Amino acid sequence: MSEKNLDKKNRWRNVIVAFRVSPEESDEINRRYKLCGYRLKQDYLLDSVLYQKVVAKGNPLMLVQFRKTLQSIEMNLERLTKLEDMDEELLTPIRTMLEILEGFKDISDDIPKNNSFSGN
Repeated sequence: MSEKNLDKKNRWRNVIVAFRVSPEESDEINRRYKLCGYRLKQDYLLDSVLYQKVVAKGNPLMLVQFRKTLQSIEMNLERLTKLEDMDEELLTPIRTMLEILEGFKDISDDIPKNNSFSGN
C-alpha cells in the first residue's frame, strides 16, 4: 500500500482517482508533465484539472448538479452562527460554478447576434 501524505492544505490524500487512456494519450501526458517541470504526474494532473480552463458542456445534468450543490451550500450556511465559523472550503464550489457560468458568457459573446430570423 502506498504511503499516506498531506496536501498543501494539510488534508490527507487517501482517495485514488483512476481512468483509462490510450497508449498515445499516456505518452502525451507523460511528455507534458515532464516538459512543464513537474516531478510527479499526480501534481501535473491535479493542477491541470483544478486550475486550467475547462469548457463545460451545458446539459440538464449540469443544472441538476448546480441545484444540488447550491442546496448543500445553503444548508451549511444556515448552520453557521458566526461568519468566523465558515470554512473556506465552502466557497470552492461557488467559485467553480461562477467560473463555469463565466465560460458560458464568454462563449455567448463570441456567437454573432442576428436579430432577423430567416424561416428558410
